[in-house]
Amino acid sequence: MNSISTLLKPPTLFIVLFITSSLFGQIKKENKLLIGRLELSEKQYKSAIEKFNYIIKNDPPNYEPYYYRGIAKLELGDIVGAENDFTEAIKLRPLFIDNYIIRASTRDRLFNYEGAFNDFETALSIDPTNSDIYLNRAITHNSLHNYEKAIYDCEKALRYYSNKELVYLIRGMSELGLKNYYKAINDFNVIIKSNPRKANTYVRRATAQYYLLHYNSALNDISRALHLDDKNSYAYFQRAMVYNKIDHKDDALKDLNTVLELSPNSTSAYYNRALIYTDNESYQLALADYEKVILLNSKNILAYYNRAIIYNRLKKLRLARIDIEKVIEIYPDFVDAYKLRANLKQQTGDYIGANQDKQTAEIINSTKLDITDSLKRNEELNIAKVTSFSNGDNKNVTQISNTEIALVSPYYISLLASNNHKRIIDSWNKKNNSYSAYFLLNDNDEINETLKNKKLAALNEQILLDYRNGELYLKRAVINASLSVYDRAIMDFNKSLHLDTDNYMAYFGKANMLYQIFQKDETSSYSLNMVIKDYDKCIALNSKFTYAYFNRAYLKFQNKNYIGAIEDYSKAISLSPSFAEAYLNRALILLILENNDQACKDLSKAGELGITKGYSLISKYCSK
Repeated sequence: MNSISTLLKPPTLFIVLFITSSLFGQIKKENKLLIGRLELSEKQYKSAIEKFNYIIKNDPPNYEPYYYRGIAKLELGDIVGAENDFTEAIKLRPLFIDNYIIRASTRDRLFNYEGAFNDFETALSIDPTNSDIYLNRAITHNSLHNYEKAIYDCEKALRYYSNKELVYLIRGMSELGLKNYYKAINDFNVIIKSNPRKANTYVRRATAQYYLLHYNSALNDISRALHLDDKNSYAYFQRAMVYNKIDHKDDALKDLNTVLELSPNSTSAYYNRALIYTDNESYQLALADYEKVILLNSKNILAYYNRAIIYNRLKKLRLARIDIEKVIEIYPDFVDAYKLRANLKQQTGDYIGANQDKQTAEIINSTKLDITDSLKRNEELNIAKVTSFSNGDNKNVTQISNTEIALVSPYYISLLASNNHKRIIDSWNKKNNSYSAYFLLNDNDEINETLKNKKLAALNEQILLDYRNGELYLKRAVINASLSVYDRAIMDFNKSLHLDTDNYMAYFGKANMLYQIFQKDETSSYSLNMVIKDYDKCIALNSKFTYAYFNRAYLKFQNKNYIGAIEDYSKAISLSPSFAEAYLNRALILLILENNDQACKDLSKAGELGITKGYSLISKYCSK
């Protein structure tokens, strides 16, 4: 669960400018700290961590390097490591409130809500008038749907002179959760008045207007939002909901398609698109979208339930029964699930079982009539969990990211390889009517540079004799890329493609090289999307080239396009059923999405095909 967090400014660091020999060591330490903080502000997190490591190792105990190192770790996704650092900072400066606030927000992200609330209480015991403590606690309450408590804390923050627009945002979202739509609009109006160029605030106000059935007002707000930010997926999604309500189905579908282009993991977009497809009786398209919802959130009962309804309509009773059993397994108090299962049992002649399910549904209904307020609240929270469309981090993301097991990296082509690498691919060149052999590597293969330069010299001579041969330029590009002479490599890749536009291997090799450049320098002019486009061109020319799908999947994963990555790994597996690394990588993504059942099957297959390191994950995630 992602929480909005506000990181407070730590105490200003003052550096004495009068240098004496006795103060030199202290100033050197403070310079290290200052440099680390500057690197942190410039998003150079790894370098900043090195500076803080040095101070922690070489200087007297001080809370600041732990505090700042924790922030850097948060930015790098090391949530557990960040919490540990904030704990050390608290030990060294137990009365510094910011330590408790940031550790509470970190514990929120680790689902340790009890620990988070304990930190907020400790901070309030130190300073009960600190508005930032109330604001951050309101954020956690809001994320847990404790809307009344969130509003209470927001009002406390306002009472203690907080003028941060985040207070109005959290209170407005909480009022929205309580269906107090006019109150929510009032809070969003405050934000818009002070900051009229913030697109999301208009979309939030549009959401309140939508629930009030003020559809024209909602559309006007969304138009303003899109004028400010035409890539705002939240705005397109909300407009799709309005269009659906006013029966503009085609416009709604168009907006949901745009949402998925901008946010490929949006379970809400897949789910709502599936609903529209179902209304249009486009059942196969609806089933495909429900499958994607389940891949992204394997605990969403609505996707299973609605898919079961479609299977029932299509008379695929066995598949409908499997889905409805899954719904009941996840949420045993779902009345409609028992009613649907009763219907399925009746269709197959199991009248006794059907009557039992009808009775179970009646018992659950009657029990809920006498439920207390506290139990009702717990029930609402349970329903929220199993109908969630959240795409935020989950426990598996944090746990997997902190293990030594990572996805198998992309393969790249080489003309040379050590004896340890025997994976070879023959590339068919239509223009030359011949095959060219390349090695496929996916780690640093230490080839002697002398050998590379000899190969380069030989290719130079060949090109002089046959300067219209695109394959020769491709090979020279590969050698130059391996020597990190990227400008010459790019020229050769482009020359190769100019001479032979159908050479899919040239696009593959160029994509390999661009990704290597991106890895070395993420600030370069090359982006992951540019690399993906070259793999797209490669696949367009050769739709059966397994390694292009494998590599593209890896990049899509890095872009957090989990569905796209899974689809590409699945395609690689369909083309090469013994591709063990594809099974492993698909399994790891499925684990991140908490789809453990399918992930465990893939891990087992990867192990069966020779990747033994997956067994540690099997023991961790696949034991019942």
